Amino acid sequence: MTAFLVITWVAIVLLFLGLAAVLREVRLLRAIVGRDQGGYEAQADIVLGEKFAGRVVLAADTGCSLCHAVADRLTDAVVLTHEVASTWDIGLEVVTDREAWRAVSHLAPPVLMLVGSDGRVQRISLPVRAEQVDEVLDEWGVRGGAHAGSDT
Repeated sequence: MTAFLVITWVAIVLLFLGLAAVLREVRLLRAIVGRDQGGYEAQADIVLGEKFAGRVVLAADTGCSLCHAVADRLTDAVVLTHEVASTWDIGLEVVTDREAWRAVSHLAPPVLMLVGSDGRVQRISLPVRAEQVDEVLDEWGVRGGAHAGSDT
């Protein structure tokens, strides 16, 4: 009976430690990501590297329907993914880069980023609807990033 009580209390302590770790991560993510105009605008020090320099980058996953809708609204962007590039059938450049993906993997896709000439992310947005992409690109002053059929 004593062994059962000890094991039970150890399990309870481990569960509380796990819960504390999850709550800490949520608090850290809330510090990085703030609500902005129907989407999320994040402030983080993320470096994607030289191959993304000066570009609009969409971090996306093929299993995400919103990712496909956002990608459909872009014409001059790079899609960053952890998957094999051939799984994407879109008219954008698709780059599989696990190191760059790790830098943004804590954020839920789609993640739309404006990367500076040094490869460092200057602006980042997590659109919650496809139409928001046009607003974000206008706010960033990026012309030609949205579909030619849109009014950007």
